[in-house]
Amino acid sequence: MVPLLEETGAALADYILRARPRVDSPYLFLSFTPPVGPFKCAAPVSRIVRKRLRHGGVELGRVAGAHLLRHSLATQLVGQRRPINEVADLLGQRSINTTALYVKVAASQLAEVALPFREAWHDRLCPIPRREG
Repeated sequence: MVPLLEETGAALADYILRARPRVDSPYLFLSFTPPVGPFKCAAPVSRIVRKRLRHGGVELGRVAGAHLLRHSLATQLVGQRRPINEVADLLGQRSINTTALYVKVAASQLAEVALPFREAWHDRLCPIPRREG
């Protein structure tokens, strides 16, 4: 389970109570375009995300749409060192190999850990001779 920020929870409650179309549907987010109902594909969500990013002055890169939401969540979870199988479950991915692509974002964290070991290993293999003097 992923914790919900207070402001996100408030915005979600506001959407449910005031903005969500009053339609008998088990889906939380619905299309406002008739026929009102669940999104049939990711394209409308991608358009919404891109529009909001542009509105916020964010320069759009290669990944700017519905996938960006998934990528952001996965990146954040991997950065928090959550278990890879937990990240896969949250994303609804069947294969850990698919989720493993997000581990690349943790490369800088791995470098922080690897550097001291590399230096220690180097010192062990190539001790610096002491000068007598």
